[in-house]
Order: sequence, then C-alpha cells, then structure tokens
Amino acid sequence: GEKQLIVNGVNLGVILVLNLVYIGLARRMHDLRPLILFQLLIDVLQVTLTVYKTGGVASPFGVLFFFVIFEAAILRGGAASYIIAAVSSAAFSLTALLTIRGILPQQDYFSPFVGLQRSEAFVVLSWAFSIASFFGFAALTAHLTGLLARRQRRLRSAYAIMKRRDATLILMHRTSKALNSFETTEEVADNILGELLSHLNLHRALLYLVGADRVLHLFMVKERATTDAAVETYSDSTLTSPASSGLNVTIPLEETAGLTARCAMLQEPYNIVDPESSPHINRELARKIGLNPFALAPMVLRGKTVGVIGLDRSKDNGAIQNEEFRIFKVFANQAAITLRSIDPSAPVYCPSVAGSAR
Repeated sequence: GEKQLIVNGVNLGVILVLNLVYIGLARRMHDLRPLILFQLLIDVLQVTLTVYKTGGVASPFGVLFFFVIFEAAILRGGAASYIIAAVSSAAFSLTALLTIRGILPQQDYFSPFVGLQRSEAFVVLSWAFSIASFFGFAALTAHLTGLLARRQRRLRSAYAIMKRRDATLILMHRTSKALNSFETTEEVADNILGELLSHLNLHRALLYLVGADRVLHLFMVKERATTDAAVETYSDSTLTSPASSGLNVTIPLEETAGLTARCAMLQEPYNIVDPESSPHINRELARKIGLNPFALAPMVLRGKTVGVIGLDRSKDNGAIQNEEFRIFKVFANQAAITLRSIDPSAPVYCPSVAGSAR
C-alpha cells in the first residue's frame, strides 16, 4: 500500500541521486579510476534493492551480487572483490534483519516462495549460505584475476625483451651494412657513432683508435646538438679538424693513464655512474671532455683491441642503464669487425704480446 509506495520512491530517489553525483564527478575528473569503487557501491545498492523488491532472502536474484563481485575483481583487483563481498554481505544482512523485524514490509514477489522469508530458520540458513558464497566467490575471482594479472605482466615483460632484442639486431644489421655503404674509416666511424647516439638516446659518443705509437687517439667525436627548440640534430667533428672539435686527445696505453686506457688494455667495459668517485678517472682528460656519467667498451676482434668507444649522457638525464650497457658491449664488438674489415692494416693492441701495439 502506501508504505510500499514510499519505500519504492525512496529507493528510486537514492539511486537517481547517486548516479547524478557519479555523472557530475565523471565530468570534472580526468582520471576516472577513483570512481570505479563508487560505481561498484552504486551497483551493490541497486542489486540490494532488486533483491529486496523480489522477495528478500527468498529472491532468486541474489545471484546478481556475484556479478558485482566479479566486476570488482576485473576492474580493481582481488582486494576490491573482498571489499565488495563484505559490502554485499552487510547490505544483504541489513535487508534481511530489517525485513524480519518488520521495519521493512515483506515482499511477496514469486508465488512459490511466498511466506518463506517469514520463517526464521529459512532466513538464517539463506543468510549464512549467501554470505559464505559471497566470500567464496570473491576468493575464487581474486585468485583467477591474480593469475591473469601475473600472466599479463609476464607477457608485457616478454614483449619488452623481444622489442629490445629486435632493436639490437637492427642496430647490428645497420653496423654491418656500413661495410657495403662506406669505403673509408671516417665514414664508417661516423655512421657507427650516429647509430649509437640514435639508438641509445645519448648526448655524445667518442671513438678512440689504437695508434702505432702505443697510444689511443681520439679519432672522432659525435654529439647530439640542438639547433631548434623542438628539433634535435647531430653535429660531428673529427680530429682531422681540431679547431672544430677542440679535443686533441691521446692516451698512453698504460693502466695508470685512466679508465679508457685500462678498457683497451684489459679489454673490460666500464659503466661509470658517479665519475667523481671513480679512483681511475683521468682528471686531465675529464677537464677536456667533462664528467658526465659515461660508459666505455673495448672494440675487440680475435683477442686484439681495435679501439675504444665512449658514451656519455648529461647528469640531468641519468646514467647509462644496464640494458643499454649490455647493447653497447655487443655493439662495440660488431663495430670492431666493421672497422677492421675497412682497414685490415690498422694498428691493434694485443695484450698477449707484452701489451704492444702492432
């Protein structure tokens, strides 16, 4: 009668107001993820009202709670499914309590179930079974969505690895292709350093070649230069024109001469995150080229050092990362093959022959 109309009107009004609030928030917020839980709570309330109107604890529509729990697990993860299971349990329990106490009018909707909600034993049994089902279903969905999330993370990780490997193979291919595209060491060196700068997004790459006078000569410097606020280009300079480079560097092949010399002699790569604290830094060389985080890799072919490649990146953009360093080490050996093929007579450093260059 009149009491039932009031209850239905209140139900409709509450749902309408909550949805209007949701729409208003959705229009104001750019990130809608915080609203997901709010929408789930609205769904729980809507299902609760539907269950109440169709017979309360005797309603077959209690199964709708499971859909909201599953929705929570999909949208927000396993923890959210337990939260919605708890909220659903509280709403279902409150409805059953208010109905059996006579505060809410009984709803006889399906004729085969008429009167069941008035039986205390049936209400308690249905309540206990529903609550246990809510949390059991939440546990199942949390487990399944957890498995899906872990598999998705593994797939993303595998895709990232495959993408990096593909990029590395492309880099190696371009380095090898330089053999068929260029005829001089200068052209090949320019191409090699340019590929490194582009692939690893660096600021500068330096190429040192072994000289016959037992020293490393800084053969080429290639830098990323900005000529326009929105456009980055590469500017290069070689030691054949010292005035343009400003770097006329020779490094004796002695371990005391710094990390670059050690890299060539010991054939070991280095990734220096904090140059200031490194004990083997050549301070004289550092004054010429700066003290940004840098990496060095020897170019080695058949146990002989062809030269050394150095990379650096400004402190603001961070050090060379481990994955970048791994690609760099592989690239250095490929560069050695390419440079040696262009000029087989160039001097090399052979550690097995008393560290001589020949």
